[in-house]
Amino acid sequence: MTRYCKTVLIVFCISCLSFAGTLWAAGPEAASVEQQIKMLKKQMEQMQKKMEDLQSQLENAKQDAAQAQQQAEKASQEMQRKMAEVSGKFKVLDDLSKKFSHIKLGGYVRSRWWEGQKEQNSFDVTEIAFHLRYDVSENISGEFHIWWHPSGNTSARPEFGNYANWAGPTTFFESAFAEFRNLNIGPIEGKLIVGKTRNQAFGIVPAGNQDGRVTSDYSLLHYSLNISRITGIQYLTKYKNFRWNFAVFNGWGYADGSKPNAFGSRRTNEGEYVRFLRVAQLNLDDNNHKAFSTRLAYVVPKREFIDKLEIGATYFHQKLSKYDLANINSIMGLNPGTQGNFFGDPTNKKSDWKAGLDLAYDYNMFTLKAEYFNGSVAGIDGNWWHVMPGLKFKKFKTDVYLRYAQATYKTDAVPDIRGSGSWDKSEWTPLIIYHLHERAKLYFEYYFEKEDGGAGRGNIDNNFGFVELILFY
Repeated sequence: MTRYCKTVLIVFCISCLSFAGTLWAAGPEAASVEQQIKMLKKQMEQMQKKMEDLQSQLENAKQDAAQAQQQAEKASQEMQRKMAEVSGKFKVLDDLSKKFSHIKLGGYVRSRWWEGQKEQNSFDVTEIAFHLRYDVSENISGEFHIWWHPSGNTSARPEFGNYANWAGPTTFFESAFAEFRNLNIGPIEGKLIVGKTRNQAFGIVPAGNQDGRVTSDYSLLHYSLNISRITGIQYLTKYKNFRWNFAVFNGWGYADGSKPNAFGSRRTNEGEYVRFLRVAQLNLDDNNHKAFSTRLAYVVPKREFIDKLEIGATYFHQKLSKYDLANINSIMGLNPGTQGNFFGDPTNKKSDWKAGLDLAYDYNMFTLKAEYFNGSVAGIDGNWWHVMPGLKFKKFKTDVYLRYAQATYKTDAVPDIRGSGSWDKSEWTPLIIYHLHERAKLYFEYYFEKEDGGAGRGNIDNNFGFVELILFY
């Protein structure tokens, strides 16, 4: 652009000189020509100044462009630096996510208001649970559950003597086990569980969910047969619609003392309670004989009128320890001097076995669970069963259930059996569950307990109930 302006100026000057020469040659008009030359010269100076201004503006524009380019390069470098920094942070998050995606945490808090006949009512933080599961690999996992029962720690004080929650003053590992999957035998899928957890090879597993016992507390059948966890080895198999599980474990003990085996409420109230044979977990075995149980089940494929239908058969056997026999003789009233039993007839039979059937059925809003077992405990024959229909009103976020349970011992063949543990027992349990949230449920649960000791014995007031809030996390 500068070169173009100079060329124009030179041409203009030559033209002016030529024009001036022409005027000079004209003679008389020389004075006016000189004036015109001066004007042209002035115009040329003005044009020169404008050209210099344009040149200055051009230089400034070049400098601005260079500065803008430098700023753009700096901004680009800063952007790349920040992107690298963010990418590094995301990599850390990805690494953490990959590392901790194998860990699953969970648990719940149970708070209830309790009321029992001849017992004071009380608010109670029944249980605080923490669950952790860690996937070591695709086929190996570890899991443990820690439970804490805070209010149970005050049950030893006299003013709390007529109330104690079911858990007692305990903080313990409810479950702690390793799980090995993909241990298949040909087309049969296999899974091995080693450690302490619920027995998967005995009836319907009484977990506190819709597939288990449903209620917050356990039924008479669960207390009598399989409430407690087992410590041992379980092998679970699956082939098409069949399930066949096996367990070898320490066995179940039988609880001693008044509180653990009290039936219903009035746990420690002036000694007025009904006792029953209640199983207890054995973290360590008290004899060398291990228990065995197995359950074979068939899952009916989903079809019309069937959302879920599973039918199972169970067998269990163990040998009782001397400690178990002592507790059984006490609870059943077989010891000398028990409630008028002067001579007594304590048993030394160590065999404990049960066999039975279970059924779980769901269709639309209707559900049904039922179990029946027959067996013998230390030579005393008995049968245990319960049935539980229910309706789920999803529109109202409400489930309604009614369970009946019964435990009967054939004491006719046992001379002078007098203890309340031998009485026939039954139990009605109405239940309403209101789903406040996916992780919050409100339970309205009541237990109508009945005992039949014959000859005017039994039938004390030991019903109880509670309202409980369970908050999952």
